[in-house]
Amino acid sequence: MHVPDGFINPYLCVIMFVVAALFLIWAWRGARSTLRKSFVPLIAISSATVLLVQMVEFPAAGGASTWHIMGGTILTMVLGPHGTIISMTLTLIIQALYGDGGLSTFGANVVNMAVVGGLSFFLVKALAGKNFSRKRLALSLFVASWVSNIATALLVGVDIGLYPMVGTVGGLAVTIPAMLVLYVPTGLVEGIVTSSLVVTFSQAKAVRLFGLELLRNGRHKNGDASPSV
Repeated sequence: MHVPDGFINPYLCVIMFVVAALFLIWAWRGARSTLRKSFVPLIAISSATVLLVQMVEFPAAGGASTWHIMGGTILTMVLGPHGTIISMTLTLIIQALYGDGGLSTFGANVVNMAVVGGLSFFLVKALAGKNFSRKRLALSLFVASWVSNIATALLVGVDIGLYPMVGTVGGLAVTIPAMLVLYVPTGLVEGIVTSSLVVTFSQAKAVRLFGLELLRNGRHKNGDASPSV
């Protein structure tokens, strides 16, 4: 799902850097006001975990491509939306430095994955409601994870499809279907994984999911809720 260098129009790269920067400013301010003051180590640990999870790739499209868990919706249940955007951005920085995704397209990758993953929290919240049952939470997580995968695939398809060179071979009419063919079914798999893991963790007394606390109780101030897991 990472867009490498040379696959996006330079003007679009600049626009996506600006959009990514605006979301990161919003995420940083939100994290400082909702998470505990010690949220930086937790975000660092979460970023390392996501990096390891995304290194495990599975064959897709008959072996012509690979797929990995993105983990954005799972992370929102641990860190909330603001912490998720920051955490996934840190993961993307490391991946870009090692050639998984480009430096010039870094802004686009942040928007496509970190921002979409973080904002999936609000879809879970809208679908689950405040007084949600376990079944409703599971369904909300499944739908939000699947939709966020599709949204990321659409954005990547649009980014690449708008590149002039790609336009000569069909542009958006080629890139968007190609992305959806792969990520509609794999998104279903991630939805099942996300739903199963979060519901299981939510039943363990030793586990505290800050994103789940936000769903239940709304906005927290520093120190009101522990995001530790």
